Amino acid sequence: MTKEKDLKRLMELKSGSIKAFSEEIGLAYTTVRSILERGVFNAKVENVIKICKGLNIKPEEIMDIEQPKVETLPVKKIPVVSQISAGLPIYSEENLIDYTYIATKNLSADKELFGLKVSGDSMDKEFKDGDVVIVEKDAVVENGQIAVVQINGYNATVKRVRYEKDRIILIPESNNPAHYPQVYSQDDEVKIIGRVVASQKLF
Repeated sequence: MTKEKDLKRLMELKSGSIKAFSEEIGLAYTTVRSILERGVFNAKVENVIKICKGLNIKPEEIMDIEQPKVETLPVKKIPVVSQISAGLPIYSEENLIDYTYIATKNLSADKELFGLKVSGDSMDKEFKDGDVVIVEKDAVVENGQIAVVQINGYNATVKRVRYEKDRIILIPESNNPAHYPQVYSQDDEVKIIGRVVASQKLF
């Protein structure tokens, strides 16, 4: 790393003198002189940045700044599908839209993850049409959580789930008043595909 002596030499090489360099960068000569004598660690950050710009060097080259360590998160590549049939995401060519990536730090490592493209506005307070929800397949869905649910074998829907005695209620969260809660009993074939754990937009 460049130290104060090297800074002084660079200033003199660039401008002929420390005073001339100070005038060029708009700092008082006494300020620059103090930085060289007392050290860059005791200087104001904005003054150090001005000196760096004047010398065309990076601040970390003279500040000896240790860069913060970035935690490496495990990331998983998951398929995004347009529909679900027979309780399973369909990974066929015509149904597979794209692939996306998600950090798996807080997710169950043993669960299958897939993305499902949202269609319609029944959950537009949470997800817009075209957004992608990330689904943890076969996860336990607790009361009040959002899930992908399939009713009587038809295409799956994304709704907030409520359990009430022997009934399951699928609640839309929509700005469109045309959507109402759907109530199903034990006589209906209700299959919870998985729990929605995240949402993304694909561009």
